Amino acid sequence: MFTVHAHPPDRSLKYGQYDTAIMNIDDRWQWPSSGLQGHTVMQVCLIMCPAMPRGSNGINHFSSHFLMYAQHFDIVPQGNSLVERMTGLHVLKRATRASGSELGEIFPLDQLRSYAHIVPCFGRKADNRLTSDNCIHSSQSFFLNRYFDKDFFYATS
Repeated sequence: MFTVHAHPPDRSLKYGQYDTAIMNIDDRWQWPSSGLQGHTVMQVCLIMCPAMPRGSNGINHFSSHFLMYAQHFDIVPQGNSLVERMTGLHVLKRATRASGSELGEIFPLDQLRSYAHIVPCFGRKADNRLTSDNCIHSSQSFFLNRYFDKDFFYATS
C-alpha cells in the first residue's frame, strides 16, 4: 500500500499538493515486472467516489469504486533511448491538448500501481523564482527519479 495526495490549493498550499504515480493503462502488463511497459506517469489531482442523487432509486455502479482525475505526463525519447544519457532517467513532459491545456482524464483509482517521484528539469540554469512549493506546478519538463526507492529503481531498470 502507498499514499497519494491530491490536496487542492488553500492558504497553506498555494498550488495544492498533487502527487505523481504510476498507473496501469494496459492489463496485459503487470507492475513491477513489466516496468513502464503498459503503464504511464500521472499527476493525481482529485480522488472521488460518485454518489447517486438524493431520491434516486437507481443502482449506482460506482458507489463502491473510487475514481481519480489525473493529468498525463509523456515520456520524451532521448535519441535512440528512453532515458537521458547523463542521468539514466526518463524525461517527462506534461501532456497537453492542441489548445495548450493539460491533458487529464478520469480513471478508477485501483489502476494506480506505485507512487512516483519527479524532479523538474532545470536546464543549464535554474529559474531563481522556483521554490519547493511551486516548482512542480511551474515546470513543464521533469526527470522521473528512479533512484528514490530501491523497488522503484529495479522496476524501472
